[in-house]
Order: sequence, then structure tokens, then C-alpha cells
Amino acid sequence: MKGLYKRVFFCGIFFLAVSLIYGQQVSPGVRLFTENEPERAIPLLEKEIAGTNPSPDLYNYLGLAYSQTGNYQKAVEVFEKGLGVFGTNKKVLYYNQGNAYYRLENYNKACDCYSMAIVADSQYAEPYLNRANALLRINDIDNCVTDYVTYLDLRPNDPQEPKIRALLDLLRKEKELRIAEQKRREEEEIRLKQEEERLAAAKAEQERLAAVKRAEEEERRKKLLEEVANSLKQSSDTTNMSAGAEDVLSYEEESDID
Repeated sequence: MKGLYKRVFFCGIFFLAVSLIYGQQVSPGVRLFTENEPERAIPLLEKEIAGTNPSPDLYNYLGLAYSQTGNYQKAVEVFEKGLGVFGTNKKVLYYNQGNAYYRLENYNKACDCYSMAIVADSQYAEPYLNRANALLRINDIDNCVTDYVTYLDLRPNDPQEPKIRALLDLLRKEKELRIAEQKRREEEEIRLKQEEERLAAAKAEQERLAAVKRAEEEERRKKLLEEVANSLKQSSDTTNMSAGAEDVLSYEEESDID
């Protein structure tokens, strides 16, 4: 981010020099900003924006001034307002808004802003680098690596190239470790599922055998009860046939009835 402010500072100096060369009046707010006095520049820039036909560039300067004073939320709001104004540099506003969101640790919103800057200009290298940094913060390694590679393609002679390549090596190793860990977890899940299925099958077999045993035991008791019941019935018939036999008239005896 310090590098960003340095670039903006020198751009401001260039803008000031060009304006002086061509005899144009330099905005007091921009002058203070380029003199590295953002706190004093802010009220002047606010006043200039509220005036008649303000320069579209003022939104970017004001947003950066708020960022330099640490008021990143206000910077986000200024950049957002500038995005709705005709003639503003949308890719730069989106990029700087992404930086403000990054400082607010809202990395998802920062990624969104960097993405919009890239949509505005696919050859704009800086948003790729900063989006990669934001993606790293939210642990999106795959897309992070892609953005770092794209940045190096666009800026092959960047002074940070050795550091970025070293980081890419670490990220690729981390990705390999994650893939291996994911594979291990999947294999463990399969093993646990198979073990659960085996235990479920064993339990089902135990329940089946227990049910068969209960049915056999029930059949055995049923037969035993039938045998006992039949035995008791036969014993009862025999007793009835023999009991009171003396009172039974013989067919050979004469009946008292004429």
C-alpha cells in the first residue's frame, strides 16, 4: 500500500507540473494532497466536489486522502460516489476502493472491487496482485495462485518477482498437502462407511438369527402345550367313561317301562 501512495504522489506531482506548464489553475485540494498533506486537503476537496462542475479526478484524490488518514470507510464511500459520476476513471476508483476494503479486512468486498477494475481493463496488473493477496487472506489458494501468475505475466520485471515466485512455490506445496489430506479424509470416510455397513449387516444377521431362534422356541412351546393338552383330554375321557359305570343300565336288563 505504501508503494501505491508513492505512485499516487508522483502522479499528483506530474499532474501539477502539467497544469502549471499549460497555465491551468491547480485545485487547492489537489495541491495539498500532492504536498502530502491529506488532512488539510480533505475539506478543500470536499468543498470543490460540492461546487459547480467539479473535476471527476477530485473523487479519486479525496478517497485517497481519506485512506491516507486511516478513514477507510469514508474512502470507500467517496470512491463509490465517484463511480456514479460521469467521466471518472472507473478502473482506478474500483482499484482504490478495493484497497480501502482490504484495509478494513473485508477481503471479499476487496476481491469484488479488484475484479471490477480488471473487467474495466484486463491488462491492469495491480488489481491481480492485490486480489491475489485478498484471496490468500480468505484461503482461496487456487484462485490466488492464478492471480499471482497472471500478475507476473503482466509485470515480468517486477522487483517483487522473486518473493512472489517463492510464495507461489509455498502455495503449490500447500495445495499438494491439502490434496493429500483431502484424499486421506475421503479414504477414511469410505473406511468408516464400510465399517458401519459391516456392523449394520452383522447386527441385522444377529437380529435375524435371534428371530429364528425365538420362532423355533415358540414352535417348540406350542407343540409341547398341544401335547400336554391332548394328554389331558384323553385322560379326562377315560375317567368319564369309567366313572359311575354301575348306574348305566344294561341293554339286557328289562326296562321298567312297559
